[in-house]
Amino acid sequence: MNLIRWAVDRAVARRMHQVERAGADPGAAQRKVLRSLVRRARFTEWGLAHRYGRIRSEADFRAAVPVGRYEDQAPWWHRSFEGCRDVTWPGHIPWFALTSGTTSGASKAMPVSREAIRGNIRSGIALLGFLREQAPDADLLSGRTLYFGGCTRLEERGRCLVGDASGIHARHVPRLAARYRLPEPEVAGLRDWERKVGTICRRYLRAPVRAVVGLPSWTLLLFHRLVEEGRRRIGREVSTVADVWPDLSVFVHYGMSAAPYRERILEIAGRPLLLVDTYSSSEGGLNAVQDRRDDPGMRLEVDGGVYFEFVPAGEIEDPEPTRLAITEVETGRPYAVLLSTNSGIWAYDVGDVVRFTSLTPPRIVFATRTRLQLNTFGEHVIQEDLEAAVAEACRATGARIRDYTVDSLLPGDDDPRGRHLWLVEFEGEPPSLERFAARLDARIAKASDDYATHRSGDFGLAPPEIRVLAPGTCRTWMARHGKLGGQHKLPRICLSPSLRRELEEISRSRSGDRAP
Repeated sequence: MNLIRWAVDRAVARRMHQVERAGADPGAAQRKVLRSLVRRARFTEWGLAHRYGRIRSEADFRAAVPVGRYEDQAPWWHRSFEGCRDVTWPGHIPWFALTSGTTSGASKAMPVSREAIRGNIRSGIALLGFLREQAPDADLLSGRTLYFGGCTRLEERGRCLVGDASGIHARHVPRLAARYRLPEPEVAGLRDWERKVGTICRRYLRAPVRAVVGLPSWTLLLFHRLVEEGRRRIGREVSTVADVWPDLSVFVHYGMSAAPYRERILEIAGRPLLLVDTYSSSEGGLNAVQDRRDDPGMRLEVDGGVYFEFVPAGEIEDPEPTRLAITEVETGRPYAVLLSTNSGIWAYDVGDVVRFTSLTPPRIVFATRTRLQLNTFGEHVIQEDLEAAVAEACRATGARIRDYTVDSLLPGDDDPRGRHLWLVEFEGEPPSLERFAARLDARIAKASDDYATHRSGDFGLAPPEIRVLAPGTCRTWMARHGKLGGQHKLPRICLSPSLRRELEEISRSRSGDRAP
């Protein structure tokens, strides 16, 4: 064990020295990354087509490579399914990670190279270093870390393996690190989420878990189930996670904001937890980690296998938007993110908007997606999906709608699941709300893979709830805010709690049902 600790300590110290050096001059680190990527790819089909041999600077790269969209680059990447080599990256791309489908609803298959796998391991070492700095007493090597991610099983697609990014990276966890990792492969590979959670709670009820990595909404559900399992097997004295995992001290989260869940997670944990935010993607792996306990900013990894560009958020849909290097950004301004990676992804718009909180070292916070969506629970439902679902529900039920907006109901004491809340003003008699909700639910599940996963078995996300607004409610709200006529409309996604409260207050007033 002492030898293992020595090896881990040495790897962490070396990586943290590299991180500090890169953070002191992020521009130089990023230029080095770009030179390496271009040099490696210059003799690929992509590199030859875009004259990589002539690229000498960041400006040259911008001139040679347009902003990447999935529909433009996917035909190049997916030739790997046929066994093609040297297309956008040297050699054959053996793995493809399925994205969350946040911008178009359906999942996208993104290339993952061997170099990207090695880079993600380096990012994991840096993460461990940041955790040690923020929680020096956690001693993670004295216990286990539970990775509560997606299914690790991969499926063959031609000459490649396709699946969840966590499944791809789980196959390449260094042997030294694997001994500290839960769940075991047979549990991590379960596709049925309810069965997976139940198995984890039963098998690891008394495991020495010191850290959990997962999505906040899923982790809250896991904690509730863990306490329930503890009460069944140990006794009614089990009331918090600390009663079964007394050494749990770190929660690393990703994919969504933990803010709506923070208090409930800490309450059910039953002991202080260090919550650490991360910024990652199927396209670029782990890109940033919250490195200070009281600062939400996440430190950007500028010396890995990813070259970043930043587009002023308002220009991302322009034919030729302004593209800024990391030395050209400003704190506080919103930027869309472009990635070029050592998997052969080039100047790719990942659909995220971030803001810098500091420049040396560079730290970011996630702001939003470039396209509006519901993502309170990691379900990634975009506005287009909502609109298509309403059209389908109206066709199926004969309903007519005046207006609507969609909000999220957070988990409560009576139900650890969240759900979507639809505030709908119908024209004429409302249809069967149960049937209307079922049609909405089915249509959105068909469009969004993540929503379908959360709704599977009514386990992660409860069925949508419909609340009928009194006739004239939406028009009254619009009039109050000077939004009658023209192109004004009620927001389809309820971004402000005040909007929902005001609509419900107007509805009660118009129906004569005033709250006490």
